[in-house]
Amino acid sequence: MEYFLGSVKIMLIVYGLSAFIAMLVAGIIKLIFAGIRRQRVSAAAKVDAAVNPSSMPANSEPGKAA
Repeated sequence: MEYFLGSVKIMLIVYGLSAFIAMLVAGIIKLIFAGIRRQRVSAAAKVDAAVNPSSMPANSEPGKAA
């Protein structure tokens, strides 16, 4: 019977470890997609600023950074 209980303990440890690793990988993937979304938004803002110069401040020039 003690062999059975030992195998159950090992099974629970492996299950917990695999659940932790799965959550870690899911978090990393979520961060990757958040970074991609952030780059997409900033690229769209740059394109919008280049196309629509009226959104720039009055004293700035199109070729210069703020």
